[in-house]
Amino acid sequence: MSSLDKRLFEKREFARVVHLPSDYHVFDLSSGPMVMPEGQEYAVGKYNELRPDIYNAEQFKNTDNPELIRNIHIGVDIFGPRNTPIHSFDDGVVFSREYNHLELDYGYTLIVEYQIEGNKFYALYGHLSKDSFEHNPPGKAISKGEEFAWMGDVHENGGWTPHLHLQLCSEQPDVCDMPGVVCQQDITKMLERYPDPRLVLGNLY
Repeated sequence: MSSLDKRLFEKREFARVVHLPSDYHVFDLSSGPMVMPEGQEYAVGKYNELRPDIYNAEQFKNTDNPELIRNIHIGVDIFGPRNTPIHSFDDGVVFSREYNHLELDYGYTLIVEYQIEGNKFYALYGHLSKDSFEHNPPGKAISKGEEFAWMGDVHENGGWTPHLHLQLCSEQPDVCDMPGVVCQQDITKMLERYPDPRLVLGNLY
């Protein structure tokens, strides 16, 4: 299993992926379901956060072994109104696209390949709009700061409140998918394979 040298990211200035207002909310989903504060449209969900009451679809459950229940989040969520623009944090190339159709899955999904000092890594953009999928065929070049995708509505994003799930991966993925939540048994190796997206997002919380 390969890993990314975090020091490479410290030398690089990245573009903002979502242009958040200064007063966005930061969720603590370790203590219960998501409740957006009244009057608030933008929020952030944390990396490496245990979320015991969020993932209720069959794909996340394991009644025989609690340690295999998938409920630890290993991306960063950025919530906003449907069709909120999403920008590329650096120059990249669309690696793959897919509609992940399961209940509470990603819906329309893109994976973009990036390089930093010759080291390839990958970013999954999940819960997108159908337009995001149609406008980004594999092989398409995307420029740093370019608006290339949009947050999907509930009917196209897997059934979620509109938001972006951004996840980094140190290895070339076999399919257009990454486990956005993992089980306690696998957490150590998963955090190595899927490093903190704040490496490119900056200190959002």
